[in-house]
Amino acid sequence: MSKRHEQAQEILMHTFLLAILTAAITVWGLLALYKSLALGGSWEHFLCRQSIWVLSAWVIFFLLCQVKFSTLYKWIFLLTGIGAASLLFLPLFGLQVNGMNGWYELGSLTVQPSEITKALYILTLVRIMNSDDWSELARFTAACAVVGVFGILLLLQPDLGTTAVYLAGGVATLYFCRAKIKYLLFSGAAALLAAAAAILIHPYMRSRLINFFDPAMDPAGGGWHSRQFAIAVARGEWFGVKSDMAVWSNSFLPLSHNDSIFAGMCEMLGFCGALVLLMLYTAWFYQMYALSYWRHNALRRMVINSMACMILMQTFLHILVNLGLLPPTGVTLPLVSYGGSSAVGTMIMLAIIISAGSSRKPQTLQ
Repeated sequence: MSKRHEQAQEILMHTFLLAILTAAITVWGLLALYKSLALGGSWEHFLCRQSIWVLSAWVIFFLLCQVKFSTLYKWIFLLTGIGAASLLFLPLFGLQVNGMNGWYELGSLTVQPSEITKALYILTLVRIMNSDDWSELARFTAACAVVGVFGILLLLQPDLGTTAVYLAGGVATLYFCRAKIKYLLFSGAAALLAAAAAILIHPYMRSRLINFFDPAMDPAGGGWHSRQFAIAVARGEWFGVKSDMAVWSNSFLPLSHNDSIFAGMCEMLGFCGALVLLMLYTAWFYQMYALSYWRHNALRRMVINSMACMILMQTFLHILVNLGLLPPTGVTLPLVSYGGSSAVGTMIMLAIIISAGSSRKPQTLQ
């Protein structure tokens, strides 16, 4: 068997396994959504809406997988400009939920553009960092400018959790694009300073941070989320509670079908059940890494690794928050939490990962 044929076979296998694991996590998410709302009696509405969004996300996924990576790469600046404009006008025309203007209301649907633009943001950074017409310093400066623009647009909403994901994803992309260590240290320090400035500017962010370190200071207010996370996780013990006893997830845990879904699963399934989901995620991310390993093209590997790392960071952020190890941020668990925009955004990133890893011979970038 020739090396090229072996490469094509490996890429095909890892692409297939990635799709299977994605489907498994998606089904897990729908079941978790049902279980987290079953006792409250409102599960039909949310499950129906999420099922429609998931189906739409898979349709978009299959369509994007047919688009050549070179085509996406060619038009990425225009697409990212449109995405940035959608974020820019949110404070004026967006729907406000819990003090945040992060959604557009389209009839009965609400769309969160910050989820959709994640893939565009990462691909733009990769293209800038691989521009042959600019010096290394110019490329790094332009990439940092893109990170800064998106960070500011997200803080205007304000959305601290998504901002943290974008900043971390931006720094990771610079790393995978082989930026110099001194540049990476600078970008990491700048991201931390930006986060600190945001906390100082927005009182609710300061309140979350203070109450995270001392929940007893305001147990019915700022410390409520952290206390409910701890109780829900503790109630699950090893194997979880019986279905009709998951009262904390269905009654007290804030947004148990969305921002708190991992803590809810810990109550319903216990440590062992949550571990199964973590194993699914581990296998999922491994397939992304394996796809990158077998794609012997530096630029495409940068794209795959950067996209995968951003999804990984969002996953870790949600889980750590739900385990009480980080302050509440309001970040969804990819493909599991309720949220149509989150599902669509994740599937767009996966489609680009598969497109970049495709063994088809592109016209360019090879």
